[in-house]
Amino acid sequence: MEKFTFIQKITRNPAFGLMPMLFFSFLAGIVTIYAAVGVALLLSFAGFLWVEKPLRLIYQLSLVTFLIAFILSLFHFTPEMPVNSFLIVEIIFLLSLIMARFSRSRMVSRLVKRENVIARNYLKETMRVVFQTQYGLLIHLLLVMGVLLLGGPGSGELHQPWILITAQAVLLVVILLESGRLHLLTRKLYKEEWLPVVTESGEVTGKVAKSITKDLKNRFMHPVVRVALIYRGKIYLREREASRLLNPGLLDYPFEKYMQYEHDIDESVHNSISRECGNKQIPLRFLLKYTFENDVTKRLIFLYVADIKEEELFNSLHLSGGKLWTEAQIEDNMGTGLFSECFELEFEYLKNTVLLAYRFYSKILDE
Repeated sequence: MEKFTFIQKITRNPAFGLMPMLFFSFLAGIVTIYAAVGVALLLSFAGFLWVEKPLRLIYQLSLVTFLIAFILSLFHFTPEMPVNSFLIVEIIFLLSLIMARFSRSRMVSRLVKRENVIARNYLKETMRVVFQTQYGLLIHLLLVMGVLLLGGPGSGELHQPWILITAQAVLLVVILLESGRLHLLTRKLYKEEWLPVVTESGEVTGKVAKSITKDLKNRFMHPVVRVALIYRGKIYLREREASRLLNPGLLDYPFEKYMQYEHDIDESVHNSISRECGNKQIPLRFLLKYTFENDVTKRLIFLYVADIKEEELFNSLHLSGGKLWTEAQIEDNMGTGLFSECFELEFEYLKNTVLLAYRFYSKILDE
């Protein structure tokens, strides 16, 4: 996964759309209300232009809020009562958040028609922030009303600094929560195994996380490297691990691996070998490319063969848990559910190429 710069992280975090409102809350108690509204309006406009389109929603809501506030500041805001003016802007922003949530279904349906998965994910993240901010500001306003109506320190007065401080706390908590959540998600994605999505011809059209594509079953096709290990005309087979998506527990080659995104095929082949036995010096040659699909997976399989004749090289592999099968033994057990589906498809090809060549070579030596 590509690493994002600090600026990219900011533009991909929808919670930073709350920054104009946060700055406004600080400036409202320091400078004139006209200047505070003007700065917040400029920040909203800059953010709206700067970030990617699917993440503009909160900046757009801020922009509308401060446009209305700018007009109101010319006629109704009282410079001597900045907290009063802030509460009016807060109410406008809260109403815009509520309207955004009511229009969510319409925005989602528009993205579904366009089949824009990335934009839908961005919208989901944005709506999470909208939800948190809406209820945070609503609780803040109810708290202010409760203190003013029921009595308490500063009751009946709208110039108390705690009103601004508690609003700032709400906005900061939402920003920090979303930033922390995205940070943890990013760290998880860095560790994710990414698989290329390919066509039947092998053209890479995109990538998807391995943990996600398992749940999608055969929606995407991924390239898989398999290596048939043959020693003196016998095929080495072992039970597939229980964690395998396809045919766990059935007999197959021990060398099979998904190709990683942006890895070349030779690298994937040698990774498959070295992972199993720690030896990358095994002679390999490409045999076959074919498409495999069933109810749980769809694969573009690249079949290689490691045809070993030297006993010393075979023993150096330190293989365990499996055994060598003769051609006759395999044929006697074909179709019994003992072997994996891919192996049964490939065996006929192996028998008429590599194993046939070995039989021919052995016959010549015997003569």
